[in-house]
Amino acid sequence: MARGRPRKADWSEGTTRKKQAGVSDMTMLSKITNESINDNLKMRFENADIYTYIGNVLISVNPFKDLGIYTPQVLKSYENKNRMELAPHVYAIAEGAFRNMIAYSEDQCVIISGESGAGKTEAAKKIMEYIAAVSGGNSSSIKEIKDMVLATNPLLESFGCAKTLRNNNSSRHGKYLEIQFNAGGEPVGAMITNYLLEKNRVVGQIQNERNFHIFYQFTKSASDEYRQNFGISGPENFLYTSKAGCLDVPNMDDSREYADTLKAMSVIGISTAEQDQIHRMLAAILWLGNVQFVPHKDDDNMSQITDPDITAFIAYLLESTPELVSKVLVSRTIETPRGGRRGSVYDVPLNIAQAESARNGLAKAIYDRLFDWIVMRVNQAMQA
Repeated sequence: MARGRPRKADWSEGTTRKKQAGVSDMTMLSKITNESINDNLKMRFENADIYTYIGNVLISVNPFKDLGIYTPQVLKSYENKNRMELAPHVYAIAEGAFRNMIAYSEDQCVIISGESGAGKTEAAKKIMEYIAAVSGGNSSSIKEIKDMVLATNPLLESFGCAKTLRNNNSSRHGKYLEIQFNAGGEPVGAMITNYLLEKNRVVGQIQNERNFHIFYQFTKSASDEYRQNFGISGPENFLYTSKAGCLDVPNMDDSREYADTLKAMSVIGISTAEQDQIHRMLAAILWLGNVQFVPHKDDDNMSQITDPDITAFIAYLLESTPELVSKVLVSRTIETPRGGRRGSVYDVPLNIAQAESARNGLAKAIYDRLFDWIVMRVNQAMQA
């Protein structure tokens, strides 16, 4: 039988069969300058190659559209492959970290950095998806941990991300996720550390930006029970969600995202009663934004609330009294020390600017503690 000519070796396996543009690893550039680096990245980007290596570092240029490079087939093609066998990809980084952890029994860390809109949040999600897909374990407990890890994405995006001028899904907090594995490479737990939540966004945004996603999801898609019990209506009816003039985001369905958020809460194990309390606090924050002040009738340096019914409803949501809520919004309590002993206590009235600052401070404090509680609750579930 006649032998045919041997097939030429093809290193463009899987998704990389198209002709490559530029160099995939910029350590191979003949001349290293800012111009040559930028030209190479531009050439590859225009060829829909958004990933490029510099040694062990992966550079990603956000295309702001779906290129079809995160399908299950693409994911599978990177499993058990050396980093240089296939085209640069975030899956290759995840594969390398995972296999090195197993081979050397050493902790691995993937650092994702970049400016707003660079794609950090999506990159982190893709790494988590890859690890969940290729790590071993078919037991119910292992699968449950994987599901919980993936469920943290929609949950923390809803409460920690917002639309900015440069990015429709910008993370407004820092997050460090640690996934714990057993000796067989099976995920057995995880822990999230959060930091630097942008609390100021709760009470104000620049024009055409939005508050955190959860407020628009909640106000647009709340159940009839929540609307009735917590006084929820559309985002246009609350100052904290409408003042910046942006209620909707292109290509983002707040109702669908809200359904994903509720599903994530259930997967993580947040009970119905706990979900009710979360939504109660969100409603309290929204209603706080609608509290308005005018000069007091007896003194312009003092303030009074224009609509006491609003503070009465906030008191109901916070399970407090209208008198106490009104007091903390229009006055502050100071104590004069007396040589280490308790001194005199005074209630000092606030002017309009001070009262607005107190109102905003209360709303920010509630949201900050709510966010911390959600992260703590997630960690409890993933460590169980």
